[in-house]
Amino acid sequence: MKCRWRCPWMVVNDSLTIASNAYSSTLKIMMKFLMRREFWKHLNRRILLWMITTTLIIGLLNKPIEGEVVNVEIMVTSNKVGEIDPKIYGHFIEHLGRCIYGGVWVGEKSKIPNLRGFRLDVLEVVKEMNPPVVRWPGGCFSDTYHWKDGVGPRDKRPKRPNPAWGGIETNQFGTDEFIEWCRLVGAEPFIVVNVGSGTPQEAAEWVEYCNGDVDTTYGRLRMENGHAEPYNVKYWSIGNEIFGSWEIGHMDADTYAQKVVEFAKAMKNVDPSIKLVAVGWYGGGDEGASWNRKVLEVAGDYIDYLSLHTYCWKPAPDDYHTIVNYPLEVEKELRQIASMVESVMRNRGKDIKISLDEWGVWYPDATEGLMQSVRLCDGLLAAGVFHVLHRLCNIVSIANFAQLVNALPAIVTNDEGEMYVNPIYLAFKLYRHNSGKIVLKTMVEDSNDILDVSATMDRDGNRLYLAVINKDPSRIVDAKITLSDFKPRNM
Repeated sequence: MKCRWRCPWMVVNDSLTIASNAYSSTLKIMMKFLMRREFWKHLNRRILLWMITTTLIIGLLNKPIEGEVVNVEIMVTSNKVGEIDPKIYGHFIEHLGRCIYGGVWVGEKSKIPNLRGFRLDVLEVVKEMNPPVVRWPGGCFSDTYHWKDGVGPRDKRPKRPNPAWGGIETNQFGTDEFIEWCRLVGAEPFIVVNVGSGTPQEAAEWVEYCNGDVDTTYGRLRMENGHAEPYNVKYWSIGNEIFGSWEIGHMDADTYAQKVVEFAKAMKNVDPSIKLVAVGWYGGGDEGASWNRKVLEVAGDYIDYLSLHTYCWKPAPDDYHTIVNYPLEVEKELRQIASMVESVMRNRGKDIKISLDEWGVWYPDATEGLMQSVRLCDGLLAAGVFHVLHRLCNIVSIANFAQLVNALPAIVTNDEGEMYVNPIYLAFKLYRHNSGKIVLKTMVEDSNDILDVSATMDRDGNRLYLAVINKDPSRIVDAKITLSDFKPRNM
């Protein structure tokens, strides 16, 4: 079956508003769909085709798109690559700047509308995005955080210095608040325990507080704090970036690997069903590879995931091509690390997946609290990462964008009660609601490497999603699409 469309579509109407001088523009575009009618009579399934293209950027010019026309052929086959774990659309919140305080939490007495202290406008847009998993409390903050400071009556919780990011931590947002917020937005909680300044016993007690029955010491404490039913937190990470000199309590691979074993034994002694994530090193060259190998060799039998973090690090704001092509670098590095993981664990009967639990773009203008301007092309970077995660669905099972609110953000708020979403948020919402579970093999004849393509299908085979990113801001793509091995339902 063959069909053709011209991409980008013709913009016939747009509405451009600038939310703030500090942040990106929001652009709504109505487009004319240029597709031949022959497509429909051959369509065997309910197919949703949508494009994320640099039309968003060119549309700002408010004039017809002009440029070189490039011919490309896309073939979508019925060959299944694997199944997407929805946790790849996860998010991350940290006690950093205004991410938690002012972003997620404003307190019950705030003039800003809230639900039991949770900022209501943020709560609503996060619910619309439907995040499957949210990671907390850090980040670098996690290796300084002692969870008992953040439970019990809020007016009795201690204020502490935040040695990771500066300022004072009020502990008004702790474990119970995090779990309640996750329940409100429909997300699975993912907790990072303190390895840098904490102990295996402290981590095990945290597991008991979250998952223990009321006849246990900390399960009883949870009940006394108003929560009789166990939280059943499944995902736990043993520290954060502990290899780095910037991390509180940083250590070498041998020391950390032994720590993982100690923490894992203590935590799983409380709840054997939990899934554990160990710190891996992305982009560390030979030193990073050595770290990863040591952790796996010593602690591989005790963990379920290897954590990796990557940022498009301080690109020039106008360096469009570096930003939109960064996902290809991510894919290459993840494949190399996954190959090493497989080689180490091959004979040990353990399938360790990758948890890409921090990823994003970090601009030079990120200020105190990591507030930064977000560009339209950041939405293309996010879409490109989703395509990578689709292709690597058999390797990566968890991914968390860093961060959800105000710090390198997808959502921006201020103290006057205003809230904005940006292209990263829109990309998340688009893919979360318009992707199938099954990844299909695609082939692209594109000598210019302009397009990035992902095809997915729902489990019952009734809907096919084709996502195509045009990475070139100056060239128009004339694409021929072939759907191979799909039998027509109706003629």
